[in-house]
Amino acid sequence: MLDYRELALLWLKTSQAKGGYTEYWKFGEFQPWAAGNEEAGLLYHLATTVNGTVLLATQQWRLLAGWGGLLGISLLDRKQGSKPFKPPRARNFFEHWNALCKLFAEVVAVQQAVDLISEGYFDGHDVLFADTKAELSSSFETAKLLVLSYNCFAAENGKELIDIETVANRLGRRVEQRRNEWVMLSRSQVLAASGQLFEARDEVLAFIAIEDAAENDPAK
Repeated sequence: MLDYRELALLWLKTSQAKGGYTEYWKFGEFQPWAAGNEEAGLLYHLATTVNGTVLLATQQWRLLAGWGGLLGISLLDRKQGSKPFKPPRARNFFEHWNALCKLFAEVVAVQQAVDLISEGYFDGHDVLFADTKAELSSSFETAKLLVLSYNCFAAENGKELIDIETVANRLGRRVEQRRNEWVMLSRSQVLAASGQLFEARDEVLAFIAIEDAAENDPAK
């Protein structure tokens, strides 16, 4: 007989095999085992929380795809004597540099946090459904295109380039924060579902306190 953890992993793999996360809710049924054990409930809510928040984030990042397309077109079709392309809503190169660094860092941080969740809670099995994974990969390619396009303009104008590897390798704190947030949200849902409302509240407050302390730590 399967234990609760094995039931959770079986549910995830079976659900992923049936289709994407957006399709899951069309055939998804109540999973009584998720309410029968704290660890099982945590895994269930982790899977739904991670997939849901990643999909939401990718929709927000998609708004920048148009900007990336304009940058790419301007690079491929620059006529002699034409005015240089200027991305909208930014007054100088530093604003582009700062905005794109933040975008690329956020996308990569989410990717790395997903990997930590998969390794730490699902025995290495990818927690993402196929559609969520595809959206995240697409967001990464879009963010990378934006950075590379910006670097072409920056190089032509003698401005600072964005070092992709440097940005990706300095995300330890951000990745940890994202992972801990997902775990906190999932654990608080488990507690609330079992009627432990004060304990669920304490999970949230403890997370906020830890994050505030980390933000105010002069050593970081």
